[in-house]
Amino acid sequence: MTERDLGTTGMRVSSLCMGCWEIGGLSWGPMASLDAVALVHAAFDAGITTFDTAEQYGGGRSETVLGKALEGIRGETVIVTKVGYLPGSDGAQDLHLDFEPQDFSPSRIQQACELSLRRLRTSYIDALLLHDPPLQIVRQPEPFEALRRLQQAGKIRWWGVSASPEAAAEAIRLWDAPVVESPFHLADDSVARHVLPLATERGTGVLARSPFGSGILMLDEAGIDRLPVTDWRRRQSFRDRVRQLTGLRERLGAMADARDEPPHETAIRYVLGHEAVSCSIVGISSEQDIQRNAPAGDPPHLSAKEIAELKGD
Repeated sequence: MTERDLGTTGMRVSSLCMGCWEIGGLSWGPMASLDAVALVHAAFDAGITTFDTAEQYGGGRSETVLGKALEGIRGETVIVTKVGYLPGSDGAQDLHLDFEPQDFSPSRIQQACELSLRRLRTSYIDALLLHDPPLQIVRQPEPFEALRRLQQAGKIRWWGVSASPEAAAEAIRLWDAPVVESPFHLADDSVARHVLPLATERGTGVLARSPFGSGILMLDEAGIDRLPVTDWRRRQSFRDRVRQLTGLRERLGAMADARDEPPHETAIRYVLGHEAVSCSIVGISSEQDIQRNAPAGDPPHLSAKEIAELKGD
């Protein structure tokens, strides 16, 4: 699989990154630990060397599984993890609530980093990101000072935010964040408008997550009904969004047919068609997902003309 520069950090990342929320085993349905470890190994064997996780995923289980899976190959991989959400008293916090408590204080960032290092069985984290910080947090210097101290101590190599396009752009403007992560897919091009120009100017590495919009570009009503009962996408709000994007999905299907590739590959190649994107984070639940998505990590990606046509410009 091809690799790309992570901005000007000096790190190289695989064009596809394995999103590790699923191996946490809560929000996306259950997954046995041994199956999760095997899934990470299969991704690595397919050329995926970059892994995106968070302390929140499965209440720390995702990091624990990933750390076990990468034993012996840690030096060949890039680990991105995130801090900000507070786990519950039992270690988990996946209650499908509209509000989940967060803490971005320097002491909490320090504590969370140490816990992540332990779960990941590593002496350093390649990129530690603030997880969904609101704008008022991004505008405060204290969290970023804490991240820089961890970098100076050798606990992390780089830092940044995983946030909305608006908050990611603000982190670049105010603090020259070396790494940002944000949702970027055909149904929402806010990253292309607000983040990528700044990232190009400042040398920021951009991790683009959710190329399928968490499924809104791929699923229909029947597909949603087949999801595990614990899957958050069974919510009515998600179903309503899927219905609203019927026309866009049809346009995506038409371009995929013209390129002689399945729609999910076209959706990924739309993201990677933007040169300022360092990699596309793809959630993986099975080895079939790896086999289906891995080819999209290699060019040819969408041209500027194809991108404009797909967006309806």
